[in-house]
Amino acid sequence: MTRFVLKRIAVMPLLLLGVVTIAFVISRLLPANPIAAIVGQRNLGNEAIVAAAERKWGLDQPLIVQYFNYIGNLFRGDLGTSFVTKSPVLSDLADRLPATLELALMALVIGAVGGVILGVVSASRKDKFADHLSRLFALVGSSLPIFWTGLLFLFVFYAQLGIAPSPGRLSSRVVPPPHVTGFYTVDALVAGNPALFWDAFSHLLLPAFIMGWGLMGTISRLVRASMLDELGADYVRTVRAKGVSEGQLMRGHVLRNSLTPVVTVLGFAFGALLMGAVLVETIFSWNGIGSYAVEATRALDYPAINGVSLLGGAVFLLANLATDVTYAVVDPRVRLV
Repeated sequence: MTRFVLKRIAVMPLLLLGVVTIAFVISRLLPANPIAAIVGQRNLGNEAIVAAAERKWGLDQPLIVQYFNYIGNLFRGDLGTSFVTKSPVLSDLADRLPATLELALMALVIGAVGGVILGVVSASRKDKFADHLSRLFALVGSSLPIFWTGLLFLFVFYAQLGIAPSPGRLSSRVVPPPHVTGFYTVDALVAGNPALFWDAFSHLLLPAFIMGWGLMGTISRLVRASMLDELGADYVRTVRAKGVSEGQLMRGHVLRNSLTPVVTVLGFAFGALLMGAVLVETIFSWNGIGSYAVEATRALDYPAINGVSLLGGAVFLLANLATDVTYAVVDPRVRLV
């Protein structure tokens, strides 16, 4: 396994170079001028200011020169400076990443736990009302567009019923906790402030549920199918013949064996949740990587676009590696070569 992991890690820089190259080329092909984000709309007519800005940011150089300059800086750990924030992209990503991580992890927990519960209910009550209801709930979560679900839930639970908090990570007059991890829920607990924790947690629930609902549907269908297959296995009849209760059979044998396929889903799902939070973060005013990517794209912020693309590629590669390793640990029959 160690050899497999080292081989995969050795290939990662080449794959990330390909990701960055594609992002670099595509961003330059977009029919817009990033100089407006640098100098502002009022100064676009001033040729001296525009020329000075192009020289400062290297935009007056040939495209191939810009590319190799960027790659050279990348190997030195410099992702460039954002046209919009005027801060290093690496700092911007470090500031925004904890918000998206907190949201994605919560969505992963909701999707995984909820999906397993729904799958168990469906399998243990096959073709009964509970089975049909849980399958319908999973189907709706997997089918509805996330932007539509987010707007609908925000309108119903916040605007109409008033039982959900306002968009954002905290209430408007609440001061964020001292920075430790960047996770407001964790930092509030570290600061010993339960009121702040509940405020952050309540703001986290609705967007995390919307992100995790689709994953819940996928996992529930996977668990249901796996459990039904396991229930038809010979060892199940043997266990029942020994007088083991149905609950013990489900928990100790069938469910445990049925969870192995779920492992393959979770790694990819986490990567998708982490880098696919654009719509949810936009709807819920969540100041994370997704909203940063939207701002960068609107302003044609080349360094920020490339930085987000690099981060996304790294997340998916690491998630893929973690999934393969975990699957091999859970199922000894799988050999990594």
